[in-house]
Amino acid sequence: MAIDVTIKSGGLLKKKLAIKDVILENMRYGIIDSAYRLDENKTGEYTIVFLKDHICRGYEISLKKGSIELRMPIPTSSIEISFFYDYIKTLCKKMNAKEFIKDGVNKSLGEIESCIKDDTLLSQRTLSIMKQDIDEGKYEYMYLFGVMNPISISKKDLVEINENLDVLGNFMNNIQMQDVYYSSPNIYKRKDGTTFGIYVITEDVTSVLPYRTKLFMTDQDIEIKDWYIGFVFDNQMAGACSYTNFLNNIKKDKDYDVEHFIVTLNKKQMQEVLEKYKEKI
Repeated sequence: MAIDVTIKSGGLLKKKLAIKDVILENMRYGIIDSAYRLDENKTGEYTIVFLKDHICRGYEISLKKGSIELRMPIPTSSIEISFFYDYIKTLCKKMNAKEFIKDGVNKSLGEIESCIKDDTLLSQRTLSIMKQDIDEGKYEYMYLFGVMNPISISKKDLVEINENLDVLGNFMNNIQMQDVYYSSPNIYKRKDGTTFGIYVITEDVTSVLPYRTKLFMTDQDIEIKDWYIGFVFDNQMAGACSYTNFLNNIKKDKDYDVEHFIVTLNKKQMQEVLEKYKEKI
């Protein structure tokens, strides 16, 4: 679910703006890669923009000739909802526009307070529905796509958030502010037609890995026979072992979210795992 806003130029100049024209001093930007992770300081047809000091879900921006399109995902934090409309005011001024289009309806700048109230209530209702879906067994966990990467949310998390958008914002920000590499599997097919997945981590790089290996979203129809993890040290792939043996023989730093943990291995620790469990893929 998302809020869609279009701002059309109110002046004679209908040129297409560049990202530098719409990024404020307190903002960062990037694009989302195939694993739904942020690739920062790059732009595309749809670019993610967000606050430097509050990393929650961000906004999608698309710059057209004579117009700007914005999308805010729901649910999101109170800070992001408020800033979204401050940002709209700034962009309207830049575009010499006295109104904007929200979900197909023209809105004046004077209606912003009611928009904030509506989006706040919608975010709260969406959190309530997410908890209800888990309660009813539709899902074990649910994902919110954060600025940096997807975040898995449990019933326990939703109970603690309790439809409070400030708590949601802190929850998302605290997770994504961590300096970590969010690992995503690469999928390969063998000569015999079987498919395997492999995660890769590098020495001394703090990484996020799943407790349970699985494919994400659109790849669910691919059957994976085996799962592995590869170790990189001395700037080269040193070997791999089964993901199960890896999980059972390393010390995890802490949880990242309900489905992922954080781990940092040095060269010596990687070598010890490979000496016992190295496999030829």
